[in-house]
Amino acid sequence: MKLKLPSPAMVVAITALIVALSGTAVAAVNFARNAGAVDGKSAVASGAKLEHAAGKLVATQRSGAGKGRIDARYLDLPELVRGSSATFGRALSVVDNGALVPVQIGTVPGIGALTATCRDENGAAGRLDPATTITLANTSGETINLMRKVDTDSATVVPLPSGVIHEFVISASRPFTLHIERRGSNTLVQGVVRQDGRNEPSASCLVYGFSLVAPPA
Repeated sequence: MKLKLPSPAMVVAITALIVALSGTAVAAVNFARNAGAVDGKSAVASGAKLEHAAGKLVATQRSGAGKGRIDARYLDLPELVRGSSATFGRALSVVDNGALVPVQIGTVPGIGALTATCRDENGAAGRLDPATTITLANTSGETINLMRKVDTDSATVVPLPSGVIHEFVISASRPFTLHIERRGSNTLVQGVVRQDGRNEPSASCLVYGFSLVAPPA
């Protein structure tokens, strides 16, 4: 029996079928490889080494204090955040018709101590009106530039020589701000004074806040 050769049309049809099937196979392989990828980028679990995470998405942490967050090792924080911060807070009772000894509530790095005193502004016995005196002592060894602002009052801008203290009184409950500059380094102190127990037999002053230090660029 003599076999007939396929016609040219049949050859074209078979070739097209083979090419189509090959393309489908390649597409299936590529789909499997990129399943779950976003914009073609695969993900690595939190904890992966930096060289393995390069060019890939990083999963958030599954447990611990950082649950749901990206581990800091994958974030270039030093380029975004510079400087240091600190917090302070202290509750002070007031003496009827008297004042307490100044108490240190915190420090301003590189500048000096921040202290507070709670005193009674009401001369009537048994009826207290607590007011808070905030004091910043410059022990840096050189003159600093200081801006002070209490709530919506006008700002006070002065030079503060070394060895000199700067103090101000806050009555009632009000926020305050100190902006200190020394050799290009800027320190921001943001605080709040709360007056508790006005016109009562017992009262107190609460002072709390934070300081941020931004070194020269």
